[in-house]
Amino acid sequence: MIIAKAMKITELKDKLAAKSTDEIIHPYKDAAAAASDWALNSIADSLQAGIVTGMPGARLAPKQDITRAEVALIVQRLLQKSDLI
Repeated sequence: MIIAKAMKITELKDKLAAKSTDEIIHPYKDAAAAASDWALNSIADSLQAGIVTGMPGARLAPKQDITRAEVALIVQRLLQKSDLI
């Protein structure tokens, strides 16, 4: 996931508390739909940092299309939480 790589570059990932991926994604009903472990780890990091918040109804919707507005919000959160803006 591109956001997870950006978190690593900006050192935001290093600031996160140590939590297991399962602990972070457990509340989301469709987390298993992300399939691979590396995807789940990236999603968990993004959730823990507050960059991605999920969809209504405790869903992540990993296969759903994303709008430009949603992408803009994710990028804005990444930059803010990384103290770049």
